[in-house]
Amino acid sequence: MLLPIMAKKKAKKKVSQTPIQKNANVDTELQDEVIRQLNKRPIPKVEKKKKSKFQIWTWIMSIFMVIVMAGSVIYAAIAAIGH
Repeated sequence: MLLPIMAKKKAKKKVSQTPIQKNANVDTELQDEVIRQLNKRPIPKVEKKKKSKFQIWTWIMSIFMVIVMAGSVIYAAIAAIGH
């Protein structure tokens, strides 16, 4: 876990040793390229879809089945202790 942090620190030291003017040119070129690529294919906005009745009933039945199974395990444990 510490190795990536140490690697990042070493990378930052290497960047700081290069001339400031050269870094500024690279950063602006990189920024322009990123903006150009994002303008080509903008990120689509995702709209939250409403759940269908089938999905709602599936959730209700699954929760019901979990409750029934947990109840049967508890019932079996009580029956085993009382027997």
